Amino acid sequence: MLMTKFRYEIPNFQLATLPQRHKNEYPFYLVFVKWGFAILGRILPKIAAKLAFRIFTTPRLRAVHRRTDKVIESAKTFDVSYGKITLKGYEWGIGDRIVLLVHGWESRGTALRGFVPGLLAAGFRVVAFDGPAHGDSGGQRTNLPDFAGAVKTVLQKVGPVYGIITHSFGGSTTSFALAELDNSMSVEKMVLIAVPASTRKVVADFAKLINLPKPAFEALKNMINERLNGLRFHDTDLIHSLGKANVEDVLVVHDKFDPSVPFDSAEDIFEKYDKANLLVTQGHGHFLLMKQPEVIRRILNFMNGFEEGISS
Repeated sequence: MLMTKFRYEIPNFQLATLPQRHKNEYPFYLVFVKWGFAILGRILPKIAAKLAFRIFTTPRLRAVHRRTDKVIESAKTFDVSYGKITLKGYEWGIGDRIVLLVHGWESRGTALRGFVPGLLAAGFRVVAFDGPAHGDSGGQRTNLPDFAGAVKTVLQKVGPVYGIITHSFGGSTTSFALAELDNSMSVEKMVLIAVPASTRKVVADFAKLINLPKPAFEALKNMINERLNGLRFHDTDLIHSLGKANVEDVLVVHDKFDPSVPFDSAEDIFEKYDKANLLVTQGHGHFLLMKQPEVIRRILNFMNGFEEGISS
């Protein structure tokens, strides 16, 4: 059954009590990248677009764990064939109800392991995986449809899932997979942590960051459209795909001061999607919020069907 729609702000987190963290700083060579695209994008827009697409779809790093812990060590690993590459999977527990964890860009499946102990205690079986070109999975580059295809492949391997917890890019890809790749897959509970509402805006922000001229930007969008197999660029927006996905209940979790995905993304999803509930934090940015005990507790309660918050 659909929970009463709510918006709730956790009142305990105050910026003044949190440790100082460095602001996002761009590498020094970005100046030369912007200069190069400004020139190339006007002279040879299609070549500039190809180069921009290559940069956009290539993770700069593969997330690794600096130290291990009991959750990582207790995971049962498995492999999943996906096209020409192998995806690395992780599994905990033997419960009948499955919760899938889907990580974000330049992260890995075990980054969401903070949810594992609570989910196991509630009787769930937990599955995670490293997306294409991430973690210990194969591949050098990936994009939203490709990553979504990996989500679909993992879902088909593990069987019907009760819930999915996603972070950032993982939320966009999962929604796309459920809406455009296989709408027959149904999910009871879905959590979207720091997820962008619009993929088109993400691409536009990237083009602005590298100073991509309009002709090259248009060529980039055409290139993306060509890779969508008949779908439109508009279809990649979470606002669009989530409405078509077969999901019963949604919890959006976002920090007001997220420097990577602005908070208005969460408000947009909450306002436009009638099954979305909203949990707001203050001062944990883009990554720390999914590691906070209070946030984890509330997400676990959502998964277990316990209603918290203030009705809207």
